[in-house]
Amino acid sequence: MEIDGDGGGGGAADAEERGRSELVPLLEAIKTSEVLENRIALINQLEGSSQFCADDLGLILESLVVCWDDSTCSGLSHCMLHKSVLQVALKCTESDTTACLGQFLTLGAKASSWCGKHLIWFVESIDDSEAVQEEEHNSLCLEIISLTLNISIKLLPMAAKCITVDVVHTTGDFILELLTLTESSLVNKTIHGAAAHVAKAAPVFLDETIKLCRVYCEAAKSDICRMSMPAEETIVEHEVPDLTSNVTRITTCTIQTLCKIGTYAASSGGSQVALLNVSWKGVVSLLQFGKGSIEVKVSVSDIISTLISLVIESLRVAADTWCRSLQEVLGISEAKRAFLPIKFFLINAVRICTVYPAEALAIYRDIIRCTLVISSSSILFSKDPLLKAANEALVELLEPSSFLLLDTLMKSSEVRLESKCQLVQYLLENEEANDPTQMGQDGQREMNLASLGCIFSVDPDVDNRNRALLPAELIVFLHLLNISPDLREELVIELSKKLPALLNVLTLEDVYSFVLGCQTPTFYGADHPPVVVWQPVYTFLTQALKTYMIAAAASSVAWNELEAFLLESLFHPHFLCLEILTELWCFFVRYADNETSTYVINQLFLLLKTVASPEKVLEPLSALRKVARAFCIILSYASCATIDQIYTCVLNDQNSSKSSVLHLALLMEGFPFDSLSDGVKAHAVNKLFTSFAGYLQSYLKNQGAVDLPTSSSGVIGLPVHALASALQRW
Repeated sequence: MEIDGDGGGGGAADAEERGRSELVPLLEAIKTSEVLENRIALINQLEGSSQFCADDLGLILESLVVCWDDSTCSGLSHCMLHKSVLQVALKCTESDTTACLGQFLTLGAKASSWCGKHLIWFVESIDDSEAVQEEEHNSLCLEIISLTLNISIKLLPMAAKCITVDVVHTTGDFILELLTLTESSLVNKTIHGAAAHVAKAAPVFLDETIKLCRVYCEAAKSDICRMSMPAEETIVEHEVPDLTSNVTRITTCTIQTLCKIGTYAASSGGSQVALLNVSWKGVVSLLQFGKGSIEVKVSVSDIISTLISLVIESLRVAADTWCRSLQEVLGISEAKRAFLPIKFFLINAVRICTVYPAEALAIYRDIIRCTLVISSSSILFSKDPLLKAANEALVELLEPSSFLLLDTLMKSSEVRLESKCQLVQYLLENEEANDPTQMGQDGQREMNLASLGCIFSVDPDVDNRNRALLPAELIVFLHLLNISPDLREELVIELSKKLPALLNVLTLEDVYSFVLGCQTPTFYGADHPPVVVWQPVYTFLTQALKTYMIAAAASSVAWNELEAFLLESLFHPHFLCLEILTELWCFFVRYADNETSTYVINQLFLLLKTVASPEKVLEPLSALRKVARAFCIILSYASCATIDQIYTCVLNDQNSSKSSVLHLALLMEGFPFDSLSDGVKAHAVNKLFTSFAGYLQSYLKNQGAVDLPTSSSGVIGLPVHALASALQRW
């Protein structure tokens, strides 16, 4: 058995020795051959030989590097030479490449650089008279690029295991050249058919590059940590700064190239899904790993802006197509299919904003515009029955992510408070500049198209003053009110300062008609299965304000601001604003403790006294009557004791002209008689009939003359009006 074993090993060694004896002369002949065609034939012969031994790779790669001709392409033969060289190199990657990784990287960098120059030369030098030869040359060039990418795919995992300053530097040169080549082939489209051809291998190459960068980033961070620890004095200079700078250089270039390729893939109409996924996921991943060093080299805000631009443009294309040509009800599947890529861009933007909130704040106007565009599109779709599915799909897929963009800024501890307040101030900033009289009398489809152009306008100054965006601004502001319980006290106070602007917006015709006449879908993802529920915009508005009231109640300063606003605005002339304020006070009185509720009722009653006027009590639309109506509605939510107190206060001061006017105003606007206690109610009824009887006696005594007031109130027939109003409530 030992003899057989020795004999087998000796046979293998002899075969290896014979192979090397044949390889060395062949490599020497390749290097010394001066005729291009002969050299190509010899290299092809080398490729056709048996599997290479790992010990031979150094010699082979040395010969291949020598054979590589960096000069400008001289024709088909030149390209054939490089194709043959790369085919041999690709075959070499099937063996263990650890010992000669540097030679591989050097050859790869040469190939990438030459291919990039060749693409430019090819476009500039080939004319129409060489059409047939151009096609053959074109095909050959694509094969060389593809071979270069495939070699890199084999090398990069090995480079990730060999982390030294020299290897990282050499790998960086190789990757940078290859990234430039990939970008030139895909994005710049310098040669016909290059994009489609290279796109097959590019996703794998980019994925391996991303993995390599992540490993390098971790290694650089580990070395920096070690350098920060006390160490013994040494005469050898540490090389960590070189490693870190090389890693930063590679990662920066990779991120920039991925952004450009990702943008190209987004414009491909869905044909480059693999390229799209690997590009933008890679950008996010590398930005997360490079946090702390990469932001000084890469403009993170520009990357977020690019993603936002892709969101807006993709949504514009979908909305424009549906609004112009849709003739039947849009299906939910088709709508979701159109929105999924947009959601992909939004999610990646959110992830970057979460890691880099300070950089995201620099483009807060773009972020707000993105949110406004999505909300405006939802409102636009809600006006067309054919687009109901589009609206529901948008609310499910896009709107939550768009709001998350804002939330990352508002809730981040890395963003200064002043900057967050600036963001709040930006919303509803120019509400007074909107002119609701600009709407024409076009048909619904024409109106939608006009609104479409306004929604996707690229002029930010037009955006803020644009009537089409006001309902969306309202929705976005209400979202901030909904998340107010999670915000800092200072932001809750800042939101209270925007409430007067909110009321101003609600008085505009397009906005209050939207609030009163439209429904908005809301996505509830916690349910199983998740559902989209439609509710009136008015309900959504009041619920958001009630949520804000709860948040403000936790801060004395915020509540004082809110209380002052609610009291002052109770005289608001617009019917919708008064309805909203009344409902908010009802909500407060209903859920506050008795002491606080009674205090608020008394404050409102004192406020009502300030507008008591005999000239206005019989005018239904006067401030007195409108405030009295609101007060009666609010009072209906108070305790019976509080209602008794208010009515008793009015009755006991009957000699006062103001009290008489207030008494009549309250009765005419629906004072909650049924909530009075039995004793107070009996006294009130008795008082009403007594006053009425006294009035009749006075009337008869004056022989039917009714032109004189019967009391110091200054109101003719006040007891008649009072009793008639009270009888309607019994």
